[in-house]
Amino acid sequence: MSTQDSTIAIVGGGQAGGWAAQTLRSEGFGGRIVLIGNESHRPYERPPLSKSVLAGEAPPETTRLLKPEAFDALNVDWRPGVNAARIDRAAKQLHLSDGEPVRYDKLILCTGGRARQLGIPGANLPGVFTLRSIDDAAALGAALVPGKRLLVIGGGWIGLEVAATARGKGLDVTVVEAMERLCERTVPSEISGYLLRLHASHGVRVELGTGIEQLEQGADGVGLTATLTNG
Repeated sequence: MSTQDSTIAIVGGGQAGGWAAQTLRSEGFGGRIVLIGNESHRPYERPPLSKSVLAGEAPPETTRLLKPEAFDALNVDWRPGVNAARIDRAAKQLHLSDGEPVRYDKLILCTGGRARQLGIPGANLPGVFTLRSIDDAAALGAALVPGKRLLVIGGGWIGLEVAATARGKGLDVTVVEAMERLCERTVPSEISGYLLRLHASHGVRVELGTGIEQLEQGADGVGLTATLTNG
């Protein structure tokens, strides 16, 4: 079978999936490419979501991996808003969440990761946000009103970027981190100390070595109250 007659399915419509499709074309693959993504957006870069996009300094369109005309030129069979629910390796067939089967000759998995949801009471209350997608950034950005208070759960890189962005927009920000120092899994203690001092100098309060026990609706019915595991 020539490459002109073969199908490569890419599961995951994010940055890795987009680059895989582009690389296949640039390396001369002329067959069918099926790109499956559970978001409605074409492949985009996520790092700006916690910084320039969240701050309102850059429109979401600037995160696109490829310009619209460049993406169209790849001539991929783009399947937005669906998941690959099951892989039948013997039959070389995907079963999508909308019920449609997709036959393939080669399969590339570019599924990436998901933001971990809080397993605590109150995690699904209005006013609790997760940042992973363009839609998440739009929802959170709309809630970043100067003078409001923001609690960031997690003192890793993304949490600290959100904290810095929110402080820049005039919010009162507190970061809660379960580990004993910031970014403990990725940097040495000297860098953690520098990050702590840096954020403190910009007015961010940081609570280390504690987590969130529960979230409750505030007495006014608008805000939220967080109870820390350290009391």
